[in-house]
Amino acid sequence: MTLLNVDAAIPSQTWALVRLLTNWGKSIVMEEARALVSPPSLRTEDTSTRHPFDCAVASLQALGLVQVSTGQQELSLTEPARDLTGSDDLETYTRILRRAVLKADYNKNLGVDNDATGPKDLTRALAWFLMHDPMERPIDWVAAQQLLDQEDGKDRKLLKDEVLPLFPNDTRWPRFGYWATALGLAAAPVFRTDGRGPLMTDCTLAVRQSVLELWQSGQRVNAVEALQMLREHLPVLPGGAHSLAVGLPNPGDSVAGTALSFALLRGHDEKWLRLEQDDDARRILLLHDPERPGSPRPISDITILEPTDG
Repeated sequence: MTLLNVDAAIPSQTWALVRLLTNWGKSIVMEEARALVSPPSLRTEDTSTRHPFDCAVASLQALGLVQVSTGQQELSLTEPARDLTGSDDLETYTRILRRAVLKADYNKNLGVDNDATGPKDLTRALAWFLMHDPMERPIDWVAAQQLLDQEDGKDRKLLKDEVLPLFPNDTRWPRFGYWATALGLAAAPVFRTDGRGPLMTDCTLAVRQSVLELWQSGQRVNAVEALQMLREHLPVLPGGAHSLAVGLPNPGDSVAGTALSFALLRGHDEKWLRLEQDDDARRILLLHDPERPGSPRPISDITILEPTDG
């Protein structure tokens, strides 16, 4: 099972099934779950494609979030998904889903070849996508092909040859869009009309959720240490393990890169963190600031603020 192929589920389909299991509170017979999630009256007669319910089960199994008993074919949540507090807890599910997709065990040998089992195809695409500046033009499938072609030269080689192609056809791009936005690692323009449209490399949601998981409100952390921990938590960020595995360059141990810089600056503006600069600090993080593109913005510390709604 791969996440960008047409026989895999999209995130909303997995959420529908997880909501049912969370609300049910115990294991449920497979056919009963199918009837509740996808009643016969809503089913299509088309047998040429795999049923969305089966896709959701297979994708969640591949990510280790549900299990199916071999005897009575009962479906139940696994331990990682049991952190959900209710069937409307979408924010927690986003974190659980993202953690599963980026899990190291599911992304072994990521840069050795273009094996697409599990979430590997999605992980590689996310790492490449997050190399790009959120302030530049949003990327659609055509732009993605153009960028990949431009980056294939000797002087600007980004990805390893072994992991290409990322998007061999345009059917994978919409599925990438569904997953990237659901995981908080991309954003769609307000007036996007369909799944084939452009995406912005805005990972603010994932960074915000990670910040609030890693540190307590009021805590002040050195900005370079924060960079290291965010890269461990979100290894598709430039400089993270998954990004490096596919051959993408490391911006530096004290350089955030454009996508993470954008998210941290948004966090400062939205007041869920505060970026601070101590002139006497020994360790300085450099942010890419669109208002001063020729001169990186130095940050010594990050203070976590009380989260607000929105």
